[in-house]
Amino acid sequence: MIWQSIASAKNASLIDLIPPRWRIKLSDVPPISRLRDFGGYICRFLNPQELEITNASSNAILAHIRSGEWGAADVTRAFCHRAAVAHQLTHCLSEVRFLDAENDAKALDEHLLQTGQPVGPLHGLPISLKDRFNIEGLESACGYVSWLGVRKDEASEGVLVKRLRRMGAIFFVKTNVPMSMLMGETSNNIIGSTINPYNRYLSAGGASGGEGALLALRGAPQGWGSDIAGSIRIPCAFNNLFGLRPSFGRLPASGMATSLPGLPTAGSVVGPMAADINALELAMKSVLDTSPWQDDVDVVEMPWRIEKLQSIRNRTSRRGERDGKLVFAVLDCDGHVRPHPPVQRGMRLVAKALLQQGYDVVEWSPPSHTEAVQILFEILGSTAGKEVRRAIDSSGEPPVSQLRGWYDNDDVEPSSSEDFWDLCDRRDRYRVEYNKYWISTREKNISKRQVDGVIMPVAPTAAVEEGTFTYYNYSAIVNFLDYTSGSFPVTFADRSLDLEAPDYVPIGPADEANWRAYQKDLFDGAPVGLQVMGKRFEEEKVIGLMEAISAALENYQPTI
Repeated sequence: MIWQSIASAKNASLIDLIPPRWRIKLSDVPPISRLRDFGGYICRFLNPQELEITNASSNAILAHIRSGEWGAADVTRAFCHRAAVAHQLTHCLSEVRFLDAENDAKALDEHLLQTGQPVGPLHGLPISLKDRFNIEGLESACGYVSWLGVRKDEASEGVLVKRLRRMGAIFFVKTNVPMSMLMGETSNNIIGSTINPYNRYLSAGGASGGEGALLALRGAPQGWGSDIAGSIRIPCAFNNLFGLRPSFGRLPASGMATSLPGLPTAGSVVGPMAADINALELAMKSVLDTSPWQDDVDVVEMPWRIEKLQSIRNRTSRRGERDGKLVFAVLDCDGHVRPHPPVQRGMRLVAKALLQQGYDVVEWSPPSHTEAVQILFEILGSTAGKEVRRAIDSSGEPPVSQLRGWYDNDDVEPSSSEDFWDLCDRRDRYRVEYNKYWISTREKNISKRQVDGVIMPVAPTAAVEEGTFTYYNYSAIVNFLDYTSGSFPVTFADRSLDLEAPDYVPIGPADEANWRAYQKDLFDGAPVGLQVMGKRFEEEKVIGLMEAISAALENYQPTI
């Protein structure tokens, strides 16, 4: 079939763009039964300097480049090599521009040599982007064969891409996404399925799954994804990463391919992803310091507010006790689907660590998340179904297995205007009720302060087997409320600790299906990540809360 030839050619072209010296013999890669985790394995393909560079944090890389100890070209080449190997192991990339990236880096080195000054705060830092971001000279197929063959021009680039380039960032790869861009896994007919680097039996998540796998293998120091129902936070939780889902309008989201053109509500947002939390602050501050609202009408004029972040930092130290200790709420179960044992243990671990640090921890019993997420998906479905089907049918390719049931049975017409605005009205009324509940929490803790952040799962599982991600209530509630939320690493699934419960009594059919999917041996070694949710436009505060939680986990001393 024609679509198969087009897809195969695109896939092969990515390998052709990898220098022969960086290609690996897949036949030499140990079978999954002997090698489940690629984290250490990838290091054998890199030399000592490449390992030193690619294992460094974003801030350390920038400092080394500014001091002249590392050249931007050397840094870019190291990350291109590591990303190339990561792709061959996990199928995480969708576009590469290694030669152009190295030339861009050489130009930056020359500028620094001639002027003694960096071009901007991100001078020479390689940054990866989810495939949705348009970059001049590259395609944005986004998992659709019918979208291949169209190279983007400079005019199609968005404000974020232009700002990052102006600050000295080096674009060297774009990362794989699922067909439809609306799945908690990453699978399409072009690149295939992106696998979890920590556990090859499992998925890297989605829809920013390629980004998650690449960053997990340190194939980039930081990257950017997008999130409409969990697409940043799910891959971060599944790949031991930090990620931030900002509120709509805080960052520019122009210049992106989409299956939801013109949707006036429940819009996708962009956000940073990285292996270290300091990279999130660097990414947010750098972009907001460029005043992106001047060129993007959807961006709120809200500069980076260091005082908001510092306020949280003060409340984690003794000198800040006068400001009141932090108050966290914990949602162990949404009342519909109980998380698997590794996630439950992660929740308990975080609560104990916070209590040990002297923070207040209370239970969270809000209005039903199930009702809210149902409304959200009806809003998304009002237009997405037609657009996704059109993109699939245009090439003649079949839907991936995760979309097959929907594709074969989808005879739902787009919502009428009256029905659509009724959904929006129900959304607004729910948001009011949720906010009332949040305000009421000041009466439920010792310090009589309103809850600062809500800790809850991102998903009821620590990663998933391919084709099994179906439950979005824990992640999508954030999008429905348009709150800020950050995903952070906690621990890893452990077959000796996270035992199956054969006598488990399910809450209902969805819970029973989720519980039956758990196998302690299968999930062993999978990362366990959670999220902390703040209110709207609380990006600085949420980063501070993530710092506090991470520090509490690092300092936690188990009691005997």
